[in-house]
Amino acid sequence: MKTYLRKAALGLALAAGVAAGAQAGTLTYQGVTFTSTWSGKLLTLEIDAANRTGDWLEASSIGALQLKDLGTFSDVTLVSAPGIATNWTLSSNELNANGCAGGGHAGSSLCFSGDRVALTDNMVFQFSFSGGAPNLEAPHLKVNFFGDGERKVGSLLSQAIAPVPEPQTYALMLGGLGVMGFMARRKRKQG
Repeated sequence: MKTYLRKAALGLALAAGVAAGAQAGTLTYQGVTFTSTWSGKLLTLEIDAANRTGDWLEASSIGALQLKDLGTFSDVTLVSAPGIATNWTLSSNELNANGCAGGGHAGSSLCFSGDRVALTDNMVFQFSFSGGAPNLEAPHLKVNFFGDGERKVGSLLSQAIAPVPEPQTYALMLGGLGVMGFMARRKRKQG
């Protein structure tokens, strides 16, 4: 019986660990999907903008993005970005209709802006944080999309990217529960 309880506890711990390890969040708005994933102090934001709808249908480029509600940090680096976005400027100000020109949120928010980058599918931005206690689990995202020329398109998105377990997390958890059920059934047959 002790062996069975030990195996069951190990199976539950494995299932709980797998469930807790889900490190991704997804938000879809007007046909654009934003996915955030994180590992340690590295946050990756993927923007899939190939199927824009609604107010964003006419959007052709992105000129700024902000992530806030990130806990605390002393420094952030834009590790990679699509095209000329690698040259965007970092600010701790709030993103508004005029770019990164709102009130400041030093050490808990980042706003990158610069020359606009054409919207495509699978645009990847990576940010590396240092110092403090960053919380990358559910960043609040803001983006500025533009149409032709200087014309801003649609409303300024401002929503949290809520964490969701990835499908493989559910599969592993269900697999762990299935193994536990098999062990319990086997134990009953032996007893």
